[in-house]
Amino acid sequence: MATVSWVVFKHHKKSDNTYNPKIRISHNRTSSYISTSIYTELVRFKKNSASGTITSEKIKEELDGLVREYRQIINEHQDVVNECETSKDIVAMIERRKQRKEIDFIEFARMFIEKTPNEGTKTVKTTGINSLCHFLNHKKGNEKLLIKDLTSRFLREYEAWLRQERYITVRQNKTAKQAYKTIKKPALNDTGVHSYMGIIQSVFNAALLHFNDYEKGDIIITNDPFKVYTIPAVLEAKKRAVDVDIIRKIYKYSPVNKRKRTTMFTRDIYILSFLLAGMNAVDMLNCRMVNGRIEYERQKTKDRRKDNAFISVYVHPLALPIIDKYRDPSEQHLFDFYKRYSNVRNLTKGIHRGLRSLCDELGIDYIQFYTARHSFATIARNECNISKDDISLCLNHSSGKTVTDTYIKQDFSRIDKVINKVVEYVFERDEESKSE
Repeated sequence: MATVSWVVFKHHKKSDNTYNPKIRISHNRTSSYISTSIYTELVRFKKNSASGTITSEKIKEELDGLVREYRQIINEHQDVVNECETSKDIVAMIERRKQRKEIDFIEFARMFIEKTPNEGTKTVKTTGINSLCHFLNHKKGNEKLLIKDLTSRFLREYEAWLRQERYITVRQNKTAKQAYKTIKKPALNDTGVHSYMGIIQSVFNAALLHFNDYEKGDIIITNDPFKVYTIPAVLEAKKRAVDVDIIRKIYKYSPVNKRKRTTMFTRDIYILSFLLAGMNAVDMLNCRMVNGRIEYERQKTKDRRKDNAFISVYVHPLALPIIDKYRDPSEQHLFDFYKRYSNVRNLTKGIHRGLRSLCDELGIDYIQFYTARHSFATIARNECNISKDDISLCLNHSSGKTVTDTYIKQDFSRIDKVINKVVEYVFERDEESKSE
């Protein structure tokens, strides 16, 4: 049976002659203490006594109130208390319940995202939580969201806000004259809302696992808005592959303005991505060249796969001039991208800016960097009749491994044949047709 009382110890005297009363929790012949915010000189000790009594009735009432609060928590959660072996376990249970009143969802989200090892996932989740903060600022002028206030009604209000044109204020870089600027965001469709709500749900589920002890039945977060609120179904993804003629135009691009280095840089790594079987820009930051092949672990999936999503990609001769152009002189990395951009996010922004400029100069609709990957796969399958298994190997997709697969050593040379066929179809046949 757990008991609660307050106590003041003589040896807890501070340098300013005050004492800090504690709340004592006793259970199964063990005792633990919870500090209070009270510091007082109004304490009397009997001779040879290690503990004393408070002489102020007001302070006594405050301490008695804390004792009643903790007793109530214990009485209301006897099923959890029965699972506690020591007083320390009960103190932890009390602290969790006190904490519930002030669990800030945004604060937890920032902490959770910071511990996310995958940089791409971290960026996506940060963008989602930033959007939620913009809504909170719009709604009530601050970014605080107690987890108990994260309700289905709140989510429906947030969804309605996302589905309309809206203005948000963002911080500018350090070189800008003004610290903040206001930008207009377009209304989101079902796919966009699905993405943003999915981020909130994933962080909320992480909070449930962090604060709730399901084995002991110690449930701190009792609300779950996603049992009432339904995330909109995602629209069928639009195919992001582009025509062969677009790939050829980008390959032949020569900048009108020689000072547009970002545009030329974007052209180079777009074509490099295509030539390396759809390699992502983030993977170019940490790849290496080994025996004439590019080797890397795909950042997006390496934490979810036993092989760390390792791949070894053949380097076609057309890719070598681009690789040499951006080699890191210090040899810390294969490419010098880390000197051009401070982090992955800035690299991604630079690529987007470069693609807009590139598409404008070429007179084509805006395309995303990811189309290089989709286009490689589409051309390999539809034009070169490559098997889906070999395309999956090139894209470094995880295959649903069977027992037989565990006996077979991975043969990355299959990638060489695919790249050669695709490059021949896109670039070499184009030259042949011209000569004819």
